[in-house]
Order: sequence, then C-alpha cells, then structure tokens
Amino acid sequence: MSESRIFRKNDRIVFQGSFRLSQLQRSLAGLHQAIREAGYVDVVLDFSDCETAYPPPMLAVCAQVAKLHYEGIDFSLVLPKNDKLQKLFRNANWAYFLDPRKYEPSTFRGYTLVPATLYSSPEDQYKAVNRIVNAILGAIPNIARKDLAALEWAVNELTDNVLVHSQSPVGGLVQVSTFQRDKKRVEFIVADAGIGIPNSLRLGHPELTSDSEALDKAIREGVTRDKDLGQGNGLFGTYQICSRSKGSFQVESGYGKLSFYEPAGLKIGLEAVPFEGTLVVAAIDFSIPDLLREALKFNGRVTEPFDYVESHYEDTESRRVIFRVADETNSFGSRVAGRPLKNRLSNLARMCPTQEVIIDFTDVALVSSSFADELIGKLFAEFGPMEFMTRFKLVGVSTTVQQLIDRAISQRLANGPSK
Repeated sequence: MSESRIFRKNDRIVFQGSFRLSQLQRSLAGLHQAIREAGYVDVVLDFSDCETAYPPPMLAVCAQVAKLHYEGIDFSLVLPKNDKLQKLFRNANWAYFLDPRKYEPSTFRGYTLVPATLYSSPEDQYKAVNRIVNAILGAIPNIARKDLAALEWAVNELTDNVLVHSQSPVGGLVQVSTFQRDKKRVEFIVADAGIGIPNSLRLGHPELTSDSEALDKAIREGVTRDKDLGQGNGLFGTYQICSRSKGSFQVESGYGKLSFYEPAGLKIGLEAVPFEGTLVVAAIDFSIPDLLREALKFNGRVTEPFDYVESHYEDTESRRVIFRVADETNSFGSRVAGRPLKNRLSNLARMCPTQEVIIDFTDVALVSSSFADELIGKLFAEFGPMEFMTRFKLVGVSTTVQQLIDRAISQRLANGPSK
C-alpha cells in the first residue's frame, strides 16, 4: 500500500492511500484552504489514488460538501481507480452526495450496508430509521428484541438531535456501514454540518469553557441546551449502549473529540482543526443477548421503548405477527433476495414466541425455486416440521408459488438442513 496523504493542489483536494477517521482534519483543512482562503468556488475531490476509504470520515466529508453545495460551491468527484472501492463509492451513496450532477443516487439493495441517507424533516428521518432497523432485522440472526429496540432508540435519538439542535440548513446524513454477522456487530454513523454540540450546549450552559468540556457534558444524563426541546438523553443513552456492549463510540464536534474503545476506555481531547458540525460513530455488539436491557436507564428507571416489531409486524388484536412478503422486497428471483427475509422471519418468531407468524404471499405471483428454498425451505429446516407447522401459517399463496414452496420443503426433508 502506498503512503497515505491528503493535500491541496490549487482547486484540487487529493486523497492518496488510505482515508481514515484520523485523517479527517486534513481533508477539512484542505477544503477550508481551497474555499475560504484561496476563494475557489469549483473544487475537485480527487480520490483516483485512494486505496481504502472508511465510512465515518467519508460521511463527514459528504455532510460538509452538502452544506457547501447549499452555499453555492460546486464539486467534481474523481472516483478511485480501484474497481472495488469505486463500487463502494457508488453503493454507499458517497459518489452521489459528493457530485450529484454526475452520479445517480445509490440503488444498492443488499444487506451488507445501508447507504448514506439524507434527511431534513421528521418524515425523512422516520423513513431512514425504519430502513436501518429493517435491514438489521434481516442481517443479524438471533438478535434479541430488546437489543434491537435499544439500537432503534439510539439511531432515532441521534438522527432527531440533528433536526432539533444542529440548525443545519441541509439536515443530516445517516449510514449503517458494518454488518458483522458472526460477531453480531453493527456500526452506524450520523453526520451534520450544523452549529455543533459545543455551540448548541453553550446556548443553555454558558459556563462551558472548552469544546472538550462540552462533549464530556453531552454524554451525561439529562444534559441539553433546552429541556423544552428534549430530555438530553440521546448521546448519554447511546454511549451507555455502546460501552455496555463493549462496542465503540466516537464524537467529533467543533474542536472537541470524544472516543470510547476497549480496552482504552473513555478519552476526551481537542483537535487542531475544527469539525463544523457533528459526527457520531456508534458501534454496538449484540453477541450477548439482552445485555442492553439495563442500558436505557434514566432517572433510575429502565425505559421500554415502543419498537419497530410492534409498530410494523404485530397485530395486537389478533395476537399475531403479520409478514407481508410483497412489502419486504422488490425481487423474488434469487437466493440473495430471500436471505434477509428469512432472517427477519426467524428473528420475529423468536422475538414473539407466543404469537403465530402469518407469512402473507398476497400480490406475489411468482418466485424462483432458490427464493422459495431460501425463505421457506431454510425456515422449515431451522425450526423443524412440528414447530414450523405450529408457529407459521402461509396465506395468499398462488398455486404456482405453493408448488415451489412444497418442493423446497420436500427437498429439505429428503436432504436435511444445509447452509
């Protein structure tokens, strides 16, 4: 790997080698020099010799560029020469946010990441959070319901903070960048280019003398600039979730930097170059079920948040879980398309152990044999014949789809379970 460098050459910011979070300030300094000092209104972001780019600094740069676009600065993106990294730029939506005139929004529908999503209203935020939770429900097997609810709470709180406190003219960006299925680890990132946590907190706490002190206060229970706007538990609760699960947590805002990693613990300091806005990187480990039950404790009481499973799948009147296949995917033609649906069904059945799970195939005219096997065949093999027939009920199934499902189950019975 070549040496990692970020430098400015006239109107061009050049990224070489590896672009890590530790190098974010170099890119911010380059933008400042090109636009504020040299006066360029057309800036080239040259990643042609970039070999590795990590989601946290990329989302932070995307947030800054979105604000600068709003201020009238134009950007041109040169994609990496590396084919794999070039594909990531497109799939993660970074290419679109850095150069929307040239690149289309991401159409990535896999479950290895949730592309960067811009939200500037409560409706946008609601859709973004739902998409993230739905993706995690389909990506991580055997996730405990309370753990999923804790993650949903954290993503909802941090994205809401942007709308309530940041004063960002373009809203915020959120992305889920890591699904480690075997380790059951998820990383999500929230970035904005607003006034930043220190400036926001000082509106209600003028005694704060440094940006590092402001970040230290921000992760304490009940700290907010205005109790009429919120209870001040979003950063505190998210930090508790990340630290309890032995994940990681990092905040960059103004000159302040706060990080938590095992085994180093909590560190708070100052950067030489400020981040104009807020970047939060939260990694949560779900490998120990129900570990997060006590994480959301405020004023000595455990919070039980209204969760995605209840709002989207549970029918409280009939005490059933309703899973509409047509609402879960746009593709019914491959094993890859069926995999996250099978994981969601498996998780839902375990999260709602006393409820019948209705798998509704209404409006699904045809599926492939591999989709039928991935979704129903593997579900049948996982739960076994008796529990499958007791827990699951298929409705709205066309004759053709039913034949494919019956064949998938027959083959599973004959061959035994396989991955």
